[in-house]
Amino acid sequence: MKEIRFKSTVFLIMASVLLSRIMGFVRTALIPVKMGGLSRVTDAYNAAFQVPDLMYSMLIGGAIASSLIPVLAGYVAKGEEKKGWRSVSSFMNLVSIIMFVVVILCVIFAKPLVNMLVPGYDAETLELTVQLTKILMPIAFFMMLAGLCNGIMNSYNEFIIPAFGPCLYNLACIISIALFSNDNVADNYGVKKVVLGIVICAGLYFLFQFAFTFKHFKNNYTTVIAYKEPDFKLLIALAIPSLLTSMLGQISLIISRYFTAFFDVGSVTALELVNKTWQMPLGIIAQAIGIAMLPSLAAVYDADKKSEVVYKINTSLRLVIFLAIPSAVGLSVLSKPLIQVLFNYGTIEQEGITLAANLLIGYSLALVMQCIITIVNRVYFSTKNSIIPFWGSLIGVVFNYLIAYLLLKLTDAGIFSVPVAYSLSSVLNLVFLGLLFKTRIKGYTFRDNIPTILKSLMSAVMMGAAIYLLDISLMPAIFGTAIIQLGKIKQFLWILIEIGIGAGIYMLLTYLMKADQARELIDMVRAKFKSIIGNN
Repeated sequence: MKEIRFKSTVFLIMASVLLSRIMGFVRTALIPVKMGGLSRVTDAYNAAFQVPDLMYSMLIGGAIASSLIPVLAGYVAKGEEKKGWRSVSSFMNLVSIIMFVVVILCVIFAKPLVNMLVPGYDAETLELTVQLTKILMPIAFFMMLAGLCNGIMNSYNEFIIPAFGPCLYNLACIISIALFSNDNVADNYGVKKVVLGIVICAGLYFLFQFAFTFKHFKNNYTTVIAYKEPDFKLLIALAIPSLLTSMLGQISLIISRYFTAFFDVGSVTALELVNKTWQMPLGIIAQAIGIAMLPSLAAVYDADKKSEVVYKINTSLRLVIFLAIPSAVGLSVLSKPLIQVLFNYGTIEQEGITLAANLLIGYSLALVMQCIITIVNRVYFSTKNSIIPFWGSLIGVVFNYLIAYLLLKLTDAGIFSVPVAYSLSSVLNLVFLGLLFKTRIKGYTFRDNIPTILKSLMSAVMMGAAIYLLDISLMPAIFGTAIIQLGKIKQFLWILIEIGIGAGIYMLLTYLMKADQARELIDMVRAKFKSIIGNN
């Protein structure tokens, strides 16, 4: 019963992440539509988000998940939340003060920051970027506060509001872009009003999250910074390596861009399209499972329930493997039609589509590795250890650079050295994390997950062969032409049919192979369907 509830929570979060990513895509696509296409205004708009986005990804992506949730969840599970909140309140107060000061400093020094990030901009675009950056900086503060609220709710195993909050934020941003933009070139299409509206949306997003967290604040929050509290020191000790780990993740992407820039014009853009594509299932699968797993795993680990700890780890790992492997195979087989459908609106030549599609195939192994790494890192976080994930990320960054450099120097792999290096460095990162796993989870063995890997891999390969034949023969016959000749709606329909059939084949094959994940998911869907029918 607990496992069914866990998987229900996971798929609820997956749905929210998918919806949020779709709305984020609409939000991104709406900017050039409303602001003169690929113009200096859109260049300034996109560049202005770099500083607040970097601050947000480092803090929210690392510090809160790895420190606040495991500590608070452990106290909540033991019924000692009052005691835990003293340290958590101190941590939140300190982080909020630091972020507030950093935001003010970034506003004051916006010009040199922008000069460093986009030195190639002309004076007019540079000045507009500086102005937009100053307006946008409060977003980092509001998003941090919202992230703290989400961390608190997750610690109490409350997932619905944190999961769907970003969807409301993206919806509000879309409305802001539509309402406040205009056709006046002299007014830069109203971009300043647009970004101010987005800042207001971020503030409202925080207030929305806070409204559902207020009951916890009301009873437990204090304004002190009790720096002598042992768990306050633990929170800081966990947060700092997590910040560095998030930074290393950004550096790894910078390394990939660095090597890609040595190739033909458009290669970096192709890499960005590919990154957006393969990181979509990474976010949906690994993020959802990681969010649902962390607080409950931290609670049982803190209570020293060893068998339950192993059970929760295996449940999470097997589910992520079960979903990540077919996703990677699907991305590889459908790489070209996916890039065509998602990004080609008549502005990309077929050589560019082929290049991006081949790069996407190169990242398929990285998708599986990074999904597992995300879960393994969360296991370390739940045991109040963020040092090992930091060293794993550092190993990944170093070998990403070295492997790419050696492949480019010693082989004819060309630009494909970039995804191959990233994938192999991800393997080494995971190997390092796996070798040290027993230092935190005594007696654990990954061998228990081999049956899930084999069943998922065999089923995914057969699924891949089926949708490949579908893509090159049956689908052109159904639509009467190649996908590139179709309108965008029919292109999306083409891809959705292939994804739906592929998912059905995979579920059927894994069910026949008696994979527990397939049987449990099918049983869960049946139970949900029966409950709906019964309610009617």
